[in-house]
Amino acid sequence: MSPVPSSHWSLPDFGTYPTEHLVVDATCIDHGVALKWTDGVFTHHHRFVLRENSPDPATTHPLSREQQLQLTDMHPDLQITAAEPDQHGGLVVSWSHGTPTTSTYHPGWLRAWAARPWPSKGSPTAGSSLPGQVLWRASLGLDAITFEPEVLAGDAELVSFATTLYTHGVALVRGLPVRASMVTELPSLIGPVRATNFGEVFDVRTKAAEVTSNAYTDLELPVHVDLATREYMPGLQFLFCMTNDASGGESRLCDAAAIAALLRDEHPDAFNALTTIEVGFANKAADTDYRHRGPFLVVDCDGELIEARWSPWLRAPLQAPLAEADRFYRALRLAMSLAEDRQFIVAHRLEPGDMLAFDNRRVLHGRGAVDRSTGDRWLRGSYVEREELASLLRVRQR
Repeated sequence: MSPVPSSHWSLPDFGTYPTEHLVVDATCIDHGVALKWTDGVFTHHHRFVLRENSPDPATTHPLSREQQLQLTDMHPDLQITAAEPDQHGGLVVSWSHGTPTTSTYHPGWLRAWAARPWPSKGSPTAGSSLPGQVLWRASLGLDAITFEPEVLAGDAELVSFATTLYTHGVALVRGLPVRASMVTELPSLIGPVRATNFGEVFDVRTKAAEVTSNAYTDLELPVHVDLATREYMPGLQFLFCMTNDASGGESRLCDAAAIAALLRDEHPDAFNALTTIEVGFANKAADTDYRHRGPFLVVDCDGELIEARWSPWLRAPLQAPLAEADRFYRALRLAMSLAEDRQFIVAHRLEPGDMLAFDNRRVLHGRGAVDRSTGDRWLRGSYVEREELASLLRVRQR
């Protein structure tokens, strides 16, 4: 095949797609086409997936890249009458009905959006080259996830910080200017700050005048996620240290994705209970009443963690048949014991100017008890949606 010119193919979106694998053979099959690639992989593609994503200007608007020919505009008996690689390793498809009569597809786009299952696991980031998830335990070194204040000013530094936050679910910035607005300044570089019933910014302070959460006390907090009662839990959490001259209060972090993987592989009964039995979640407050119902661990079809509704104090009384409730509690005890085990915990004492960022649906956070008689511990917090992080990284890759 001849070298691929960059302008040879149009795309039905703004993505960037590698072309190291090219189509070498195409065969019409029931419902679509089968492709053979230069590395020996075979993929399948449904006829209507191809048709409604045809990059021609009558189907896909050339400026917005949004579909303008609807499924109901296409013939219900549409078939692929011929399919063959083009001279550059893409695919040319001929259609039985409608206009255009042929469509040409970019090989990278075809590979990214091939029908499942195929040899590699699927991903919600299909169509991009976002890095994979890195599971970790206590052996994770803080140096690997720690950044300098340059993340505020440099695009390359911000992307490096965002990439680590995406892959590991946690990143730490040290030495930031200690000002109250910092809690939204850095997060806003990733995406809009999300307001909750605690406001756009919340203050975790041991000397708080009002106690509306255990976080506002001097108690030890077991590892947890925030706002498990919400239908759509905040994706990213940022905690910025303003003051910390009290004894105790060391921050603790745990990767729930690593625990879920261990349960899946070594304790399948517990994994099944935590991913299938519906649990109620309800907050306790005088002026709000948020409730959600669903599994304690939400996983995809590959058994990989999507989100952990991991909260010791926001679970409502379990309403389930007694045998099922017993199975859930045994599984939950095992999971919570693992989450507090030293092999899974990374601990760090936050100092003024430190900002801890983590995936609130994946990484559990907690703290040791605080001795308020020795001083004040004041953290400011905010939330940003997790999808903003993935969007930022995809756009930077273009």
